[in-house]
Amino acid sequence: MDNSAQIHVFEVIIVAGMLFMSLYFVRSFDVSLNITKTEENELEILGNGILTNLEGIPDNLEQYPSLLARYATVDYIDEFTDYVNTSLPEGTLYKISLINISYLNKHPDTPIGNEPSPTNPLYSVPVEIGKEASSSRIIVIDGVVYEVVLTMYFTLR
Repeated sequence: MDNSAQIHVFEVIIVAGMLFMSLYFVRSFDVSLNITKTEENELEILGNGILTNLEGIPDNLEQYPSLLARYATVDYIDEFTDYVNTSLPEGTLYKISLINISYLNKHPDTPIGNEPSPTNPLYSVPVEIGKEASSSRIIVIDGVVYEVVLTMYFTLR
């Protein structure tokens, strides 16, 4: 009888055992491969991207610190809504609000949205229906701190 054949059979058994043990070790980890995002999360990411992009672009008129600050004024709201309309998917309703943080800091009892500002909301839809997602950025205009809030409502077409 040849001893080398027995050794080769023994090596194959050891290798097969090692493979089964490594597969068992890998399968013991609890990893979910099916990660899904809801529409609300996608809208939040999209809204953050819109506001961050506008915040990062300098104002070419050099009147405001960023394009977001210029668009957050009443004079340029049409340009802001045009930009948001081209950036959001069709069927998404949205509202743009400008909250005067400086005033709320001095008058903490005032509810948000009731601060004396003729521009709140800057842009609104007639109906707010669907899943709501909100994104916001802080801006400073003429020494006054504001929060620009983009609230989006996902609706099916």
